[in-house]
Amino acid sequence: MFFRRALDTGKKLACKGDGKCENLKCRFCRFHKCIRVGMKFVDCLEDPINVLSALKRNDEVRLANFLKGRPSSDVKIKDIFTQFKFNFFPKPAGTQFDFYEWGVMNHLTCINFAMNLSFMRYLSLEDSQLIFKHSHLMYLILVTAWRSFSTRMSVMCHPDGSDIFPEEVEQSGYNEVLLNSIRSQLISRLIELKVTEEEFLLLSALLLCNTATPNLSQIGQTLMEAHRVMYATTLLRYCQHTYGHHAPTRFTDILSLWTTIGNTQNDIDKFSALFPIVQPQDVKTNLFTEILAFLLN
Repeated sequence: MFFRRALDTGKKLACKGDGKCENLKCRFCRFHKCIRVGMKFVDCLEDPINVLSALKRNDEVRLANFLKGRPSSDVKIKDIFTQFKFNFFPKPAGTQFDFYEWGVMNHLTCINFAMNLSFMRYLSLEDSQLIFKHSHLMYLILVTAWRSFSTRMSVMCHPDGSDIFPEEVEQSGYNEVLLNSIRSQLISRLIELKVTEEEFLLLSALLLCNTATPNLSQIGQTLMEAHRVMYATTLLRYCQHTYGHHAPTRFTDILSLWTTIGNTQNDIDKFSALFPIVQPQDVKTNLFTEILAFLLN
């Protein structure tokens, strides 16, 4: 009874003893004990319609918050990555975001999407932070490219059409080949493959439950592996239903986007290393840079 209720909870399980109290009244520790003894907590053959419906509802909330919301003015980095608590408020009509404000909203709405994935509710704080440090930026890159692709743009940009780089970059002598590679290589691949919303959603989930995340606890690996298999199985079944005998090729093509996302992140890392050297006077400290500093630390 307890195990089923824990699975059905909509709240994140937490332990006051950092997952080590072994108190029978602690729901977090009781749940993890159930996992260690082999109790089944996810069905890899879950109905694809249910899996996709849950992801779609989650993504609709993410997109609505991104386009129509704004964060609280007093949100702090500890609220984001320690308590995972932050709220969105309606954006006043006529509000125009700059690069950093769009960046903060992109980060926060993507973090909120990840925290609403079922397996995240059962992870320790340490495992949750490790996942964000390892996978969040790759997911954010995919989301940014998908949003531009779905509005028929040929390069990644913000919803108002502004560049994904701060305006200071336009005034300096960066290698345009590098900048254009970041702007276009992933979205070009999305266009080439004509990626569907279902494929985007399932690839998003797979990126976030990456069992290659370094230093994950054994429980964390077990939880994420089960969900990784579920999402991968759903993607394969979707490809079989949609593409017939071409399903294996399509499945491989969608997973190959992982490499393109990784290449884009590598290019962004190069740009990030250059920026404080080329434009030290333009390096700013704000919530956007604090989020990046936490993720890259």
